[in-house]
Amino acid sequence: MRYVTIWALVALVIWAAPARAQEPAPTRPRLEELRRRVRERFAQRIQQDLNLTSDQMRRLRVTAGTFGGRRRDMEARQRTIRDALAGQLQPGIAASGDSVARLTDELMALRVKYAESFREEQAELAQYLDPVQRARITIMRDRLAQRVRDFRPRRPFLERRAPSE
Repeated sequence: MRYVTIWALVALVIWAAPARAQEPAPTRPRLEELRRRVRERFAQRIQQDLNLTSDQMRRLRVTAGTFGGRRRDMEARQRTIRDALAGQLQPGIAASGDSVARLTDELMALRVKYAESFREEQAELAQYLDPVQRARITIMRDRLAQRVRDFRPRRPFLERRAPSE
């Protein structure tokens, strides 16, 4: 059962982004419902595996929601910047040095801010989780992220996004 849940989550994450961009609006509520159910199941597993109290779990949901939302916003901004860089770096088209420099600097600053968000999240988690719980949840998240990367199709460097994405 444990592996079924993990694979369901991996499958959801792998196919959710492209599916969301391609699906018409009426099917999105089903996708959101599936995401919600997977998140709930993963939260139950975390609570069980880490032996969290109800209060710890409530606080974890708030923390994860806050930092996850911030990181999703940063990821969206990174995609926008990478798309703009790809537009500047098209073969046969002269790139604007000033624009490329500004976009590159912005992308690097955003990556640092993204990494710092994990440190800030860990500091908040330390207020209500013990070091072992914090380490285990970090490992669980890392394993899931690695599985998603293993199954996600590779894209060529600086590939242009289709207009529908």
